[in-house]
Amino acid sequence: MASISFKAKVETVYNIDDSVAYLRVKVPKLERKHCDMQAFRFHPKFGGIANSDLFPNALERLRRDRLGDYVRLDKIPENVTIDTSGFLAKVSFDA
Repeated sequence: MASISFKAKVETVYNIDDSVAYLRVKVPKLERKHCDMQAFRFHPKFGGIANSDLFPNALERLRRDRLGDYVRLDKIPENVTIDTSGFLAKVSFDA
């Protein structure tokens, strides 16, 4: 499977009374450096555009459809893994 991964800082969102509401990770603009390009070149859906100028648009659509602008750590989407053991959280998912 073609995988996409990136690292981001975990942000804390507070309620009005300064209690913690939830934790979230901001999703950056996905680029080729975030992708396993060898797997994308042989992917049945993305293989034809992996080396073209259309690939960034496909990555933007994946980001918008699967993740959105932020990923809440209490509502992680299906097939998305988030490892928060280090300073930065590592987010990865398959295309």
